[in-house]
Amino acid sequence: MSSLLLIRHGQASLGAVDYDVLSPLGVTQSRRLGEHLGGMLRPDLIVTGPRLRQRDTAAHLVAAARARGADYPDPIERAEFDEYPALVIMQRHLQRLAQADDLLAAPLAELQRHPRGSREQRRAFEAAFQRMMRRWHDDELDDPEIEPAAAFAARVERGLVELLAPRGRTVLVVSSAGPVGIGLRLGLGLDLWAGLKASFVVHNSSISELRTRGEEPVLTMFNALPHLHDPAEITLR
Repeated sequence: MSSLLLIRHGQASLGAVDYDVLSPLGVTQSRRLGEHLGGMLRPDLIVTGPRLRQRDTAAHLVAAARARGADYPDPIERAEFDEYPALVIMQRHLQRLAQADDLLAAPLAELQRHPRGSREQRRAFEAAFQRMMRRWHDDELDDPEIEPAAAFAARVERGLVELLAPRGRTVLVVSSAGPVGIGLRLGLGLDLWAGLKASFVVHNSSISELRTRGEEPVLTMFNALPHLHDPAEITLR
């Protein structure tokens, strides 16, 4: 039996000039996760996606585990575990699609009405984001430069299946919410939209687990936060 722990990166910098940077809280979440994991398991392999927030989460996790005396290997980067292009989709297509889609027009108006960081603005962003992801899933963007949802799912699943193939090892994959959702889809046999919807509720630095039972991966844990005990440290964005 193999075990693959899928970890979402720590909180990034939504609303900043560069989202792909861990916030101070994201660094704390990553270190707490490393302290927790370092006291309970020794992975045979640690893999990250190519984004800075993914690689830095892995680096902080490994440093914290090693500080506890755990023998953690250096992470290696794999392109299969890159995130779906959510912010690019929003930036390039939100305004255009909202002109003919009331389910986008209403939250877009709310986004523009409320101050950045307010509860109302965050709620409007979530509504617009989820609607845009549905349009992406339904292949309605007509943008050849954006990876289709089906291709995204296929590359993540390919990477997960490959890492699970060798028996008897433990692997950590530090990635983003989208690949975690695809892991849930793979482990439960769900359709693609169900996996993408699951990605909307994946917490920063959370742990999900796939295990091999026979020939099929099985989901044994989803969105767990055993390392965070302060509610103020638990975030989605």
